[in-house]
Amino acid sequence: MPGWQRFYAAHHASDFEFVAVALEHAGAEAARPYAARAGATFPVVVDEHGLTSGLLGFKVVPNGVLVDQDGIIRYAKYGGFSIDRAEDVAAVERFIRGDDPGPSPDHAPLYALGSLEQEVVATRLRLGRLLDAVGRREEALAEWQAALRLDPGNLVIRKQIWAVRYPERFYPAINWTWQKEQLACERAAEVAAGICDPDGCPLPHHVPR
Repeated sequence: MPGWQRFYAAHHASDFEFVAVALEHAGAEAARPYAARAGATFPVVVDEHGLTSGLLGFKVVPNGVLVDQDGIIRYAKYGGFSIDRAEDVAAVERFIRGDDPGPSPDHAPLYALGSLEQEVVATRLRLGRLLDAVGRREEALAEWQAALRLDPGNLVIRKQIWAVRYPERFYPAINWTWQKEQLACERAAEVAAGICDPDGCPLPHHVPR
């Protein structure tokens, strides 16, 4: 976020707005330190229930979505969108100039949940947020974990659980090495439990239990 804040400050006279969406199932207070540390002067909104993920169909972060004045998505990159990637910055700069930002990278989720599964996942995320808001954090985590069991390829949910269980791995700096190691450990456990196979999650025709 600090890098995008510098970009925003350098382009503030341009006819565009930058909006950050924090996917934080633990609420606005969990997102606030990151925005404050970046000195963000652009709007930061908080998605507590994963509505953005469901609407746009992504299961990873960070993402970049360029929307024109008519509300049409002109470019979207899901996963790996970063101020440190020259191609990502170039796409945004072309868009700001009014040029075609270029083709969106391929985005093919490993699987799609059925409508009933999507609703159950969303309900568990909402229930977890309510439980967390009244101080029942372990019960909240159990609901989020149940949502992840239904949608095991969803790194957004998985990282939210990590951020609550292991806050020291996320603030003041995100430990990317730890995340890779933790994901490998959890994937191995899910393969052993029959939730996933070695090539991904979920197994073909997997019915969450």
